[in-house]
Amino acid sequence: MNTDMEWKASWIWAQRGDYKLYNDTIEAQRDFDLKNPASAILKITADTRYRLYINDTWVNDGPSRSWPEHYQYDQIDVSSYLREGANSIRIIAKFFGIGTFHQVPQEAGLLAQLEVKDTAGALFVLGTDESWQVRDLPAWQRFAAKQSVQMGPFEFYDARRAPGSFEKAVRRYTADTAPWTNLEERDCPFLTAIPRPVKSLIATNVLRKPVVQSFIFPTAEWCYDDVLFSNNQTVITGAFSTVINVPDGGTIIVDTDGNTALIDGNKARDNRFELEPGKHLLYVVLTQYWGHWRNDTQLCLVSDTPMTLENPLNASVESPWSFIPFSRDIAYRFADYQWALMEPAEKERIEKHIRRVVDDELRKPPLLETFAEAMKDRARIVDADEMTPSPYYDFQTRHVLEGVEADIEFTVNNNKELETLRVLPSEAGDVELICDLGEQNVGYYTFEIEAEEGLILDFFGVEYIAPDGSVQFTERYRNGMRYTCKEGKNRFTSLMRRSQRYLFITLRNQRRPAQIKKIQLIESTYPVEEKGSFTCSEPLLDRIWAISAHTLKLCMEDVFTDCPLYEQTLWVGDARNEALFNYPAFGHADIAKRCIRLAAFSLDHYPLVQCQVPSTWETIIPVWGFLWNIMIWDYYEFTGDTDFLEWVFPYAMKNLRNAAEYTDERGLFSVPFWNLFDWSGIDDNHATVTHNSMFAVGAIDAALKIANLLNKDEDKEWLRAYREQLKSALNQLWQDELNMYPDSVHNNGAMSEKISLHNVFLSLLYDIAPEDKIDLLKTYLAEQPENMTAIGSPFALLYLFSTLEKMGMKEEVVQWIRDAYEPMVALDATSVWETFAGALNYIGKFPTRSHTHAWSSSPLYFLNRIILGIVQESPGGQAYTISPHLCGLTWAKGSTARTEGTVQVEWSVEDEVLTIKASAPENVSLNFVRNESLKGLKIIFNGVDMQEKNS
Repeated sequence: MNTDMEWKASWIWAQRGDYKLYNDTIEAQRDFDLKNPASAILKITADTRYRLYINDTWVNDGPSRSWPEHYQYDQIDVSSYLREGANSIRIIAKFFGIGTFHQVPQEAGLLAQLEVKDTAGALFVLGTDESWQVRDLPAWQRFAAKQSVQMGPFEFYDARRAPGSFEKAVRRYTADTAPWTNLEERDCPFLTAIPRPVKSLIATNVLRKPVVQSFIFPTAEWCYDDVLFSNNQTVITGAFSTVINVPDGGTIIVDTDGNTALIDGNKARDNRFELEPGKHLLYVVLTQYWGHWRNDTQLCLVSDTPMTLENPLNASVESPWSFIPFSRDIAYRFADYQWALMEPAEKERIEKHIRRVVDDELRKPPLLETFAEAMKDRARIVDADEMTPSPYYDFQTRHVLEGVEADIEFTVNNNKELETLRVLPSEAGDVELICDLGEQNVGYYTFEIEAEEGLILDFFGVEYIAPDGSVQFTERYRNGMRYTCKEGKNRFTSLMRRSQRYLFITLRNQRRPAQIKKIQLIESTYPVEEKGSFTCSEPLLDRIWAISAHTLKLCMEDVFTDCPLYEQTLWVGDARNEALFNYPAFGHADIAKRCIRLAAFSLDHYPLVQCQVPSTWETIIPVWGFLWNIMIWDYYEFTGDTDFLEWVFPYAMKNLRNAAEYTDERGLFSVPFWNLFDWSGIDDNHATVTHNSMFAVGAIDAALKIANLLNKDEDKEWLRAYREQLKSALNQLWQDELNMYPDSVHNNGAMSEKISLHNVFLSLLYDIAPEDKIDLLKTYLAEQPENMTAIGSPFALLYLFSTLEKMGMKEEVVQWIRDAYEPMVALDATSVWETFAGALNYIGKFPTRSHTHAWSSSPLYFLNRIILGIVQESPGGQAYTISPHLCGLTWAKGSTARTEGTVQVEWSVEDEVLTIKASAPENVSLNFVRNESLKGLKIIFNGVDMQEKNS
């Protein structure tokens, strides 16, 4: 608990029998009077999310990500929102009740404290307690499935559902005794809220009305009684059942998402059942019982004949579904890293136990005639409010009616941006609007519509539409929301941030014209300062730098994230790259420091740095942890912040000392975790993977620099010994017949026959390769053998480029950038991609999975270092060398950000004279250094002839 903060507020919520309910949404309100208010601060946090309004004005969403043991609150200057006399605070608070990759939910709670000073200096304090009014908000459908495994529940909002009645809040805890401890103020800025209009309406369609009956069930809620974490090794099983009534008989297709369907006790090929007229019992057994995507169950029924469903336990109830839980004896759940370390025999025992129970259920499926009696003590009726349809399934299976035109009128503003739409209903089907935001962006949907009661608006965003019109859907990620209108005027701003370039809006159940008065995206990112810049005589490089910077901004929230659409997750390895790219482009140190701290705290729970934090997916990618060690030194180099080094160094050593515990008989790092580096064909599905030990050496080198700086002699000695052990063991791995390090040592002791470019550049970058191998390895940098695995994603380019730069091959870096990013520019990309075509994480007809992945923004770092020639030479940026490489260009200019100010360079070459102008803040030294690419040129640096100066 922060000693400088006096909390008078208490944690509150609405009255509940259980404060760990799934997707529990309330509104809290407090009216109060003020006299002569001069200044005001509001401190607020919640588990899991809040939206704050003061006097009906949206102020902020929060809180920032944090661990329960170091929980953060937002401190907001709200002076401008208050007024003389009557005032009101209104807060929407939502407890997810299930784990995500962003939070570690504990239980429902809201904490807020308003501190107002009047013009005489008197202090008025208003904190959450029993005097606040709270009510349920049933418009947000509680049993909506998760949007994705990484995020919270999908947003279903039904404006027809009125809020509950206000009641007194329940005081749960004082601020200092709650499950959320060591409360501390948010350590990063609030996100932006910039309205961005739709740039254009690129298509209108009429869609065939869905012919599918779709259902999604939050199954995990019926398998476990507490907040479920996001681990793969969690058993979610049981069975769903309904009665299918087909008076005329016909074909029924049951899409079970990989689970097993039986009708009247029988299976069918591809779940395509030919049914006689009458009633039939559908029984779906959840045979896909492992996997963190299995928290919910999606079932879809397609029929070529009239079909109705009814409940097998009680035909008179509204809901047609019953759920049959299986034995709690198989409710196994493990942290994924613990499962990885488990003995194979124990894993096999558990697998056999689960399989036996599930197979028994498959062998003895219930029958229609006896279901109600046989299952009365086992099955439960799924209430109508405990399930939802699947708008995303409808979107994925959309069918445009050819030759049918939508009847739409619209207006645009002076910038030709979409303003209003009048949409008439179509007798043929549902009307679809396809909007182009002009570029990839992220934020909240906001709109106003005059509509009839029951009109449904489905919103879904995608990043890419191919030149042939094919839509790249977002895999299992339900990147959208459903809004059901009340009669008359509807205004709404979504609670969730979503990313897309193209926004699909589908109007369903429409019977009369609808007037859409506003559609906008409220852009929400870290408030970046665009201090860095780059432009040159080659437009391709300009565009590459620009889309790299835009991507990085979209991947900056309260932390660096992998991507704004699919996950919005602080992946620690991604963050190392992104922090490094941010330094020259934006110069923000606080967000990098924050990411380092959040990852450090994971070591309070796990043996090595968790790969995404704070998160309930308890898995470890060792390389990500080693990159975190390196990220610490990066931060120091940029800032010169030794105080933070003192704080974080014990954590840095803990990660490395714990890593040393995982050493095989060869002296290599060896552990059966997720041994990822790159989405390529590396042979890494083994405990002993070569690149892990190489990155460990890089992490040790970073820790050694810190130990030297802080005079940690004992740690220095240990680090040097561990480094020598790893280096020696790695070089003993060298295979003469491969002329290379193997990718891995297989679990049976055999050497991998695969080799990868990755181990070439890592062995050079971290000074692992012996002298007699360096020349050979450098030839691989220039030309790879056919049997050598290539790079799969631009993520790995940072480490290749760093090696090329170290080897003096700087112009090769620039050519790599041209070759790697030109395909993105050629497809009019407004952001840089996660992977290159053909990478292992995505196989399909589209060029990549995620089109917005800032781990790929390395051009921000290297174009400024190489072409502008701006290279920082001292911690904190007190000295820089200026040494441009021309790379076939005739001019270039730009700036590199510092913690304060920028270093600016502009150069041009004409008639064999290179003229360079460079500037920096006062007390920052700039030193021009010649390089081989400038041979034969006369150099004028800031008006001085450098040849005369050096003579």
